[in-house]
Formats: sequence, C-alpha cells, structure tokens
Amino acid sequence: MGLGHAWGRCWRASLALIACALLLAGCKQAPALSGGMFSPDGKYFAYIYEVTWITSYQRTGGRTVSSGSFQPYLQVIDTDTGQKLLAQPLKPDCSYPRIGDVNASFVLVTCSAAGSDTKDKPAPFVFDLATRKVDVDSKTVAARNPGGLLGGADSTFRNPAAPATFVLEGNDGRKYQLDPQTGAATPVRGEVDRLESGISGFYQGCDLPEGLSESGDTRRYIQRGSKEDGLRSQDDFLDPEFLCVGSEQRDILATATDIDGGFLVLSHTSTRDAQNKLLSLLDRTTLKTRWRAPLPQPRGDWANRFDSEKFSQRNGQLLVANTSQLLVIDPKDGRILRNIPLVD
Repeated sequence: MGLGHAWGRCWRASLALIACALLLAGCKQAPALSGGMFSPDGKYFAYIYEVTWITSYQRTGGRTVSSGSFQPYLQVIDTDTGQKLLAQPLKPDCSYPRIGDVNASFVLVTCSAAGSDTKDKPAPFVFDLATRKVDVDSKTVAARNPGGLLGGADSTFRNPAAPATFVLEGNDGRKYQLDPQTGAATPVRGEVDRLESGISGFYQGCDLPEGLSESGDTRRYIQRGSKEDGLRSQDDFLDPEFLCVGSEQRDILATATDIDGGFLVLSHTSTRDAQNKLLSLLDRTTLKTRWRAPLPQPRGDWANRFDSEKFSQRNGQLLVANTSQLLVIDPKDGRILRNIPLVD
C-alpha cells in the first residue's frame, strides 16, 4: 500500500512537470517596454516594447532553463487625445530597435544586430507620423549613405540651429544630419547636444535650484542654509531625483525645472525595490510640499527595471511615462487626469 502511494505521488509530480513544460513551450510572455521618448513639445510619445515567446523549457538539477524568441514593436501615443496612432503596432525590421529621436513629424528608430560586423549592422529608419508608415526604411538609408556610414548608428543628437532635424554619429566619428524624407545624411557643422534615450537609466535628474542642498542619511531632506539655523523641507525622501522636465539633452549643469514656483522630486517608497514611486512638488521658497502623487507602475521593463521615467509638459499639464503607463498630471494639485497603459 505504501509503495503504491509513493508511486502515485511520483506519477502525479511527473505529470505536473510535463504539463508545466507544455504550458510554457510556445507561451507568450507579458509585453515589456524597452525604451521611449517624448517629442520636444510633448505632443507625441514614441516607444518600443517587446513580446517574448518561450519555445523550450527544461528543468535539471533543481534549475529551470527556458529559451525562446522575441518580437519588438513600435507604437506612438498622441498625448493630446491619449490615443495610440497605430491600430496594429509596427514590427521594426531589425532585432534591437531603439527610439533615437522624435519630433513633430517623424520618429527616428536606430537599429542593431548582435554579433555582426559594423558594415553589416542595419542603418536607422524613419517612421512618418502623418502617413503612419515607414517611408524611409533602413535599406534606403544604407543605400543613400554607402560604405556602412550609419550602420548600427545609435548615438543621437539635437542641433540647436535646426531642432527639428535628426542628427547621428557616423562610423567615421563625424556628426551627420539625416533628411527624414530622403534618408540622405550630410555633415553637421557647429555644436550639437547629445540625447539620452533608451530605458537603461534615469536621465532627467538634475541639480537642486540655486541656494538649496540635500542632506540626511537613508532618507534625504532639502535645506537652505546651515543645518543649525537653515530652512528644512517639510518632508524627507528616499533616493530623491530633482527633475528637469521635457529635456532629453545631457546637461550636467542643469537645475530642476521651475513648475509655478516649485520643483519636482521623484522618490522611492521602499528600500527593497524601485517599483512604487512618489512624485512630489516642493515650493522653492518655503520648501513645503504642495502635493504628492503615487505613480502607477504595475509592470517592469524587459529586465524588470523601474528607474526609467521620462517627463514632459504639454498644454499646462505634466506628462510622465514609466515602464508601463503614460500619465497626464495636473501640476496644480497632482491629480492624475489620464492613465494610459503603454502595452495591453
């Protein structure tokens, strides 16, 4: 009797393992964001997300190993309406696409191909916001710029003299302005500003306004003057970032954007993870907190990272994009006016 029960338990365990393997094989995983960017005026938010399929599953020695494939997708949101422009997201024709830049008319997508030589890496392509199509694809850009000039180019810039154009660094180390309607690249003269895109880091943190400093231990507070007789912020914060809103350009000297006499602080709510964030608006003069708003972020990116928020302003409203949501916030009181899932 005991042997029969033991055999039955073993058989049921084997069936469960087989069922689990069959369930996961060919299983579609939850979509995950891999990068995004606002246009300079905040009108559009363009982003790439990935869907992964598990095609095999193996359990050996108490360790689970899975393998599969992934498909990236491009989508764009009109922040005025909250609508996604593409009924069916676009499948970029390269393995590792990234949003290089966005303006009022076009989205620049840079491409890569892991393990290939530079000359074989795909060139960028341009998505037209008016036609909602790729009229200038990677092959067109490569043909217009022979010698693999822009193959695998992923460093992007903005030209202060021509802010509506796309600027990339070629494989010869020079900066080139890409014509989004023809795909032809011409050398850029003068200084250009490097863009910080992608999702692998937080790029809109800046310095505190002049006269303010940060102090404290695990939790940090803001102060003006000395610790003994200076003014201290009403609240303290965990891992605070002080925000430059609506700028993807790298400027190590930038200070937090003035929001109606205040400045924004993005902070964590736990020392264990970065999923649950808090956005606060502090008064620049009194250092009192005008409002605090928890930011919904139910899912992470492809590596389950959460420190990837992007900020912009549009029509007097604050725009926040994280790894799962696009939020429209009233800067007067912190109310979330619109909450748009980036992936369904």
